[in-house]
Amino acid sequence: MTRIDSEFVKSQYRSGVASYAEFTRDVGLWDSEKYVFKKYLQQDDRILDLGCGTGRTTFPLYKAGYRNIVGVDLTSEMIEEAQKLNAYFECEIDFQQGDARSLPFPDASFHAVIFSFNGIMSIPGENNRNQALEEISRVLKTDGLFIFTTHDRDREPQFFQFWKDEAERWSQGEQDRRLFEFGDLITHSKNEERPIFIHIPNQKEVEECMSKQGFSMLETFYRMDKFQENEKVLAKSGECRFWVYKHG
Repeated sequence: MTRIDSEFVKSQYRSGVASYAEFTRDVGLWDSEKYVFKKYLQQDDRILDLGCGTGRTTFPLYKAGYRNIVGVDLTSEMIEEAQKLNAYFECEIDFQQGDARSLPFPDASFHAVIFSFNGIMSIPGENNRNQALEEISRVLKTDGLFIFTTHDRDREPQFFQFWKDEAERWSQGEQDRRLFEFGDLITHSKNEERPIFIHIPNQKEVEECMSKQGFSMLETFYRMDKFQENEKVLAKSGECRFWVYKHG
């Protein structure tokens, strides 16, 4: 049985382009994102919006004065839609198709990298995610910021039994053979028609991984602990943990 790969991820997001475009036009930034971006980003920062999709975070940041911003996404159809939306939003944002594991930018190019909507955990395999983190580290300036979100499998009680059962399956070697490690899921999303891959970590896993990559944490919080997002946001997104890390 073939393991999940980047082509699977491209296909899962390809099916969600229309939904993401609607989210980009009608919703934009979450209140939690507004808080983090206002607190940590400077308007003259050079920002990489990685996994930008159709520009849901890119466009409102540009409109808010963060004009030195570049959007990159793995799925070419997402980038094509974002480029079309440049006219809709009357923006001139540079959107590029690219892979987080091999970024087309020189070393120390950015003051901040954003990977919103749990995008980094859509990269299958710990080795591949680490490769992406190495690239993010490479393109960040010293003391640059990496802002991202993940789910947290230790936070929502309605899923505790599922994870207990899943741990038992892995211990018995009965897990889905398409997956790489415990925490991996093939599930369904509110935004894609076909099954999606996502890795669901816990807080300790992320903290240990980021420490090994040489990042130092500035802030983390679970979204629902600080913010009650509006109905449109909740209809399109599950709860998540925010992370703000400093490079170097």
